Parts: sequence; structure tokens; C-alpha cells
Amino acid sequence: MWHWRIWSCGGHHGPMTSHEVLGALALTTGGYSIESLSLGPLQPGEARIRVRAAGMCRTDAEAFHMVALPAVLGHEAVGDVLETLGDCGDIEVGDRVAVSYPSCGTCPECGRGRLWLCERNWALSFDGTRLDGSKPITWQNQEVSSAFFQQSSFAALANVPARSLVKIGAHIPVDIVAALPCGLLTGSGAVTNVLEISEGGCCAILGTGAVGLAAVMTARIAGAADIVAIDIHDDRLKLSRELGATHAVNVGSADAEAQIRDQFPQGISHILDTTGSAQAWEMALRVIGRGGTFAFVTTPEPVEMFTVSPFELFLKVASMKSVLLGGANPREQIPLMLQWWSQGQFPIERLVRSYPLEDINDAASDSACGRTIKPVIIMPD
Repeated sequence: MWHWRIWSCGGHHGPMTSHEVLGALALTTGGYSIESLSLGPLQPGEARIRVRAAGMCRTDAEAFHMVALPAVLGHEAVGDVLETLGDCGDIEVGDRVAVSYPSCGTCPECGRGRLWLCERNWALSFDGTRLDGSKPITWQNQEVSSAFFQQSSFAALANVPARSLVKIGAHIPVDIVAALPCGLLTGSGAVTNVLEISEGGCCAILGTGAVGLAAVMTARIAGAADIVAIDIHDDRLKLSRELGATHAVNVGSADAEAQIRDQFPQGISHILDTTGSAQAWEMALRVIGRGGTFAFVTTPEPVEMFTVSPFELFLKVASMKSVLLGGANPREQIPLMLQWWSQGQFPIERLVRSYPLEDINDAASDSACGRTIKPVIIMPD
């Protein structure tokens, strides 16, 4: 087990010198290497946090092809505020916080409180720099892509915008919190904010990874009468039934679509795709009900194109919606999920497996092959 001394600056509220910190560096050759990194000074409006844990999801894997390498990734942190600089709103030294997605705070959509529609969201997430072009982390005296989602939290310290922070109770296990800020927020928010599934409703969830299972649990909490989980893995489908799905369909079977049509001859009113599969889209458009809504949270690749006919949508007067970050404000959705968890309605622990930082490559491998639904990286003391 790695042990790395982290110096806390207590209640200091001004710029500081760089900090040596242990972190995982994503390499051009693939995989991660545990390295000594240097984290630079804060900028106004930022907080330095001692990262306790960070969730891992498919976005981290895709980032190997989306950001300049080497890079420090990680975008679902939970930690403790060590210091702040400038106006950080209600964030104070000593707070336990979750770190969610970034937003600029100045564009019209941010001004309306719709942070997930921030005009600079993509740049803030994937450019590997702050908006001013600076990179907070260096390695061997060279700048590396960092400020990933404005946090780069696969390291024991992170400089993060205070506006990305959500205060949470210090009594909540860090692996529970670290599962929430991106993937589970997306799945739960897609149900509550985009599809707006209500009591007695009918929905299908294509793909039962972390995002899909969060959607299943949220649909159950919303009181949906019919929740159809669709996947190719029987073990995931079994878990989905345990978490609230009323039907489970393995699309690997020859009669999968016939099973859905037999159960729902009028079609399914709300469908969420979490797979980014063209075949999933095609099936969804065939089984959607009249006036229904098809929502998707990802595509196969940002630049990949595939063809689906809009005629099925037109005939059924159905609609298609893209979902980014669950259409959710983190300061609303994360506390809501934690409230459900505390009530026993949102058993996040059923999805999570924790890994020490030095085993981050095992976490990535287990996630890629489906062995682990939601890996969480635990930082060294």
C-alpha cells in the first residue's frame, strides 16, 4: 500500500506553492502509472481538496482517445476542503464535498441555473486545461493534461472550482458518494428530469451498467408500474430485477423483441438507452409507443455516425431527446440520491467495488469487461 504525506494548510485562504502528490497518470501506451505529481497553486474561486475517493466510469476509458496524453483523469471525487482562494460561496475549509461536473457560471444557461447546458461544458471537461489555458498539474517538470472535468481526481489532491462542489455529510461512506457525481447522476436525472416518469408509468432501460441501474432504481422510486431492463448479461438482468425492474429481457435471445411486443402490444411510452448501440436505437424506435419519448445518454463515439429512420418516430408522433448529465443540478440531484440511499431505496453499495489507487489498472480492466459495475478508487492516507 502506498503511503504519501499530504500537507494540509489548515485555514489558509491565499495562493500557495506547489504540492507534491501521488496520482495515476494516464499514459500514451495505455493504462495508468502511479507517479509523483506536482499540483500548482489555486486560482480565485477554487478550493484545494484532499481527495478521499474517486469514481470511475466509461468516460475515463473514452478519455484515452479524447484528451492529450499523458493526463490525469478522474471526474467523480469526494474529499475534504483544505484551502480556498477568493469567493468560494458557501464552501469553507473543513467541508466534506462531492465534486461533480464543471460549468462556467457566466453563460446564459448557467445564469438560468441550467448548469448541464453550460456553453463551455465540453471544453471544461475535455480540453485538459482551465478556461485560461493553464494546467494545474505537472509531471517531471512538464505540464500534463489536467483539469479533467476541472478536477483530475485520480490524485490525492485536486484544485477544483467551488461551484462544482456539493456539501455532504462526513458520516456517509466515501465509496457511496464517489459513485454519484456523473454516472448515477446521469441515470437518475434522466428519469426524474428528462423522461419525467411518474407513478403508474411504463419505461424500458437499455443497458444495465451503473447508469442504467440508477435509472431502474429511480423509476421504481417514482412509482413506475412497468420497468423493463434490457441487456445481454443475465447476471446484470438478475440484479436489475432485485433493484426494481418488473421485466428483464436478454437481447441475445432470438425472440427478445417479440417478448417485449407480447408484454406491451401498445409499445413502451418511455425508453432510455445507456449503451450507445445503433442496434439498441433501432429496436427502441420499433417498440416505442405512440406519443412516447426515446432518450439517450451516449453515442458510440463522439464522431461516429449511424443511420436510423425517423419514420418510426414520425408515425408514432414520438420524440427523441439527448441527455447530458441527467439534466440535473448536482446540488439538487446528489442530495436527493443520498436521501434515497439513507432510506434504503437506492442501494448504491450493490453496484460499487472499491480499489486502492495502486490497483487502478485492475479497476479499469474489471470495468471494461463488466466484472465490476461501478469501480471506486480509494486514495492513500
